[in-house]
Amino acid sequence: MYNLLEYGKARLAALRGQAEAFRQSPPAERWFSCLFWSFWISLVTFPMGYAIRDVMPVVCLVFLALYYRHNWQGSVLRRLGAWPLFVCFGLMVIIGVVFSGNVGSSLLHAGSGLNKGFILPFIAMECVRNEKDLLRLVWASVLAVFWQGLDGICQALTGKDFLMGYPPSSGRLTGSFDDYEVGNYIALALIPAFSLWYVLRQYFSRLPTLLLCAATLWPAFFLLAGAASRSGALAIAAALGLWCLLAGTGSRVKSLLFAVAALLLILLAQGRARMDEVLDDGRWSLWKMGWRIFLEHPWFGSGAGQYNTAFRALGLSPEKDLITISHPHNLYLDMLYAHGLVGFTFGMIFLLGFSWWGYQHIRPQLLAERSYGRTGIYWHMTAWFWIGFVAWLFNGIFGHDFYRVWWLALAMGHLGVMIGAVINGPAAENAARPAPVETVNKAGAPPQA
Repeated sequence: MYNLLEYGKARLAALRGQAEAFRQSPPAERWFSCLFWSFWISLVTFPMGYAIRDVMPVVCLVFLALYYRHNWQGSVLRRLGAWPLFVCFGLMVIIGVVFSGNVGSSLLHAGSGLNKGFILPFIAMECVRNEKDLLRLVWASVLAVFWQGLDGICQALTGKDFLMGYPPSSGRLTGSFDDYEVGNYIALALIPAFSLWYVLRQYFSRLPTLLLCAATLWPAFFLLAGAASRSGALAIAAALGLWCLLAGTGSRVKSLLFAVAALLLILLAQGRARMDEVLDDGRWSLWKMGWRIFLEHPWFGSGAGQYNTAFRALGLSPEKDLITISHPHNLYLDMLYAHGLVGFTFGMIFLLGFSWWGYQHIRPQLLAERSYGRTGIYWHMTAWFWIGFVAWLFNGIFGHDFYRVWWLALAMGHLGVMIGAVINGPAAENAARPAPVETVNKAGAPPQA
């Protein structure tokens, strides 16, 4: 008992010392710490419900504003040369509201992302200042998919998830989302968590690392299979193909074949690889209606969130879905019908612009980290956050509407982490080119990092 009391006193003294050190630290450091940990908590608790996803970004935004006030010169946003891409994003949203057939309704629809998805890239990009920060965000992703995967297992065994008591929906697992769209969440959230392999390989050989990764991530894959989301399966398959392409582990054709094989395996695990199910999917009807709406409003679209109103005005109805369906189940058709060619162009400049910007900066550094004798896993972790963002673009082929709040928020968080990691990355000034061959010494040793 005496030893326990002494330990408690020592821990209390240590906590007091840490609190005092926090109070005496520069304001920028204090607000960065508050910003980082509030964002970290938001990643771990993301699946807990709408309240968490609504409140935590606003809390982060307060800390972000205070951090900018004390350290704007050192912020990622000030040093980001690609910031005009965000202007394109803003112009797309404005077009989707201003030129809408129902401005008020479109403002509410698009504005729902204002305190969530729209601000998350700016929050997330400031949360990566070094490898330690990036590693902590990887662990946040691992924790999120681990506990949500356990929730899916609990739902499968007991008929209810342990957080909210939700039952499965139409025989498919829903986790704490209360909908089988959790399959899209778990797929996209898993992608940065794949960095766990490289984290553990710093301490263990291949077999122990494989066993530890399998033990940690298999609940998430169980939920992915149980949710039976084909678009989630596509996101994982695309992520594996993108890794092969980014890391230079094979040709483009081999990367594509590997991704296709992974997709088929996941679909088989989900029991959704039957071709007749694909041909009978109601999305084909929804896509046709989306295209018809676009043809009626080709330049500036019919407005954000106006899919249902627009197809009803044309006298159309879905063949297999309820008449209340609100979106065409395709990210690109959703952008096209809502914003027209003008807004769609701005939106694609934003999405593809940051995809290409990240690829250009990450690939040379990743290859250097893998091949030129450098140590560390910084660019490996950065690469998987980039892949998480780009895989969202594949997920969107069969996914939700662009303004789906949780879906957009998750992708924008991945984008922001990737941006911050690139801007603050080691040797970032050489990110656009590989190490020059002539710097190799006569003995054939690689150049120093």
